[in-house]
Amino acid sequence: MMESVISSFKSIPAEVRQFLGRVVLIFAAWKLVYIFILIPNEVPDAWLVRQLGKYSAKTMSAFYGGSDFTVKDTRRLKTYGNEQVWVTHSYISPKGRNAVLGIYQACNGLELMVLTAGFMLCFKGDWKKKTVFIVAGVIGLFILNVLRCAMLGVVNMEYPRHFEFAHKYIFSLVVYAYTFVIWIWYVAKVKPRLTSKVD
Repeated sequence: MMESVISSFKSIPAEVRQFLGRVVLIFAAWKLVYIFILIPNEVPDAWLVRQLGKYSAKTMSAFYGGSDFTVKDTRRLKTYGNEQVWVTHSYISPKGRNAVLGIYQACNGLELMVLTAGFMLCFKGDWKKKTVFIVAGVIGLFILNVLRCAMLGVVNMEYPRHFEFAHKYIFSLVVYAYTFVIWIWYVAKVKPRLTSKVD
């Protein structure tokens, strides 16, 4: 059984094996750093959540023709395994009303940003072009996430019955589609073609 697995793995082209190895290493390194260093210190989660709240409120104000939407940042304890850590939340409210949108750690888009950058880092290619694609992809994801959060706030105000569907499916699909397009564009423009050798 083990021999057949090893044999199958060896039959994969060398460049593909190297790519898969880099994927595993980058993913494992990211998870270790994120869980043991970044989460306990809220880096960069707290900053991302606050920025999303700030710019989503500005976007909603512009959408409603200058209406005053405010954002309030709070910190709460959240349990991870056996430990509790502080996490930052942002709440967007129309003037004089209750919050219409809460932005949490899971909403900040960090995982997708890392996934986008990690995918590009796993491929061989010119580092200058690779850096441009990573920076553009991450900035694009942040802007798209601001629009996503703002539109979710609008949906919650105007069509509250459809909020869950929009949150779970519609806007998530848009963000993932953008990520996929960035990957395809990167592969087409930057990545050297893999050359497969047939014995």
